[in-house]
Amino acid sequence: MTDDQAGQAAAFTLPFSPEEYRRRLDGARRGMAARGVDVLLVTTPENISYLTGYETIGYSSFLCLLVLPDRDPVLIVREMELEVARRTTWLDRFATVGDTDDPVVRARAVVAEHAPGGGDAGLEQSTPFLAPNTWLRLRDEALAGRSTRDCSGLVEELRGIKSPAEVAYIRRACALAGAGMAAAVDAAGEGASENQVASAAFVAMIGGGSDFLATDPIVTSGPRARVAHTTFANRTLASGDEILIELGACQRRYFGALMRTVVVGQADAALRSLEALDKAVAAIRPGATCGEVDAACRDTIAAAGFERGFRKRTGYSIGIAYAPDWGEGHVASLRAGDRRVLEPGMVFHVVPAIRLPERCVGMSETVLVTETGHEVLTSFPRQLLGAGGGDL
Repeated sequence: MTDDQAGQAAAFTLPFSPEEYRRRLDGARRGMAARGVDVLLVTTPENISYLTGYETIGYSSFLCLLVLPDRDPVLIVREMELEVARRTTWLDRFATVGDTDDPVVRARAVVAEHAPGGGDAGLEQSTPFLAPNTWLRLRDEALAGRSTRDCSGLVEELRGIKSPAEVAYIRRACALAGAGMAAAVDAAGEGASENQVASAAFVAMIGGGSDFLATDPIVTSGPRARVAHTTFANRTLASGDEILIELGACQRRYFGALMRTVVVGQADAALRSLEALDKAVAAIRPGATCGEVDAACRDTIAAAGFERGFRKRTGYSIGIAYAPDWGEGHVASLRAGDRRVLEPGMVFHVVPAIRLPERCVGMSETVLVTETGHEVLTSFPRQLLGAGGGDL
């Protein structure tokens, strides 16, 4: 190996050991056997990254991992993506799709070459970046002659329980989110703009070592903070504003998230008594259900008289992600009536937020389910904050 080749190899390292990837692949194969499929086409970027290490900003291109019961997978990627696939995965079997090629025709050829014996096949119906017509053609043409089954959730079942190595990345991401929050709170003074607050958070997280984000910093103030899923829009902060700040930082595609509310001037006394986050976090333990955690939060909000401002779930699984979302709500959600049982290794972003026409408040933590209870992975004062970081 030349010095240049050695330098290039050192520039790309797998996030996890080969043994961990083998355990994940074995889990996927057990899921295939349970569903009675001999061929699995994985087309969700997060799932492919989970099984192989693949890490690219080109994940919206055609992407398909062919998983077989007795041989290593084959990754089908856009030709331009071949080098990044070689550099960031443990695989050694690839197939490429040129920009003038038909990806379904190429996938059919790869399936015929590597799984010629027939057998039932599995497809993910819930994949986010595959157009419906392409998915239908994969089923009807690339898997022609095979009975097909929906295998959505097969890999997600594995992703729900994080390994110690995964938790270590989430823990580091949480620390970076905390650094971003500290910078944002410091910048959030009267006369500053939402964009300046968001910029301060972004610089702190990226400058501190965060990898590329799945969602930009969320910063909304005053009347805009009372409308969910809006973000910075050059509004100038004024006295009396509540500023909702929500951040997610990243390490090797694993996220930790944090929300706090900053008040310019005096806070509404009623908002000071909000205990919903405390109650929800306290309810997290092995054996509890997602619905029980949600009820601990929801009942507290209702008792405070704010139920009309809480029209959402209490939280969601968090881990590996690409844009447009840092969450894994499709893996597990803390929502009303959900009977899924919490297990050690699950990680949740617990994020109660109340939005009323006249006021808004939200706080969150990223929380790990442990063998004996829970651990809060984020670390930032859990209280309403004054502008510039001052006490209220």
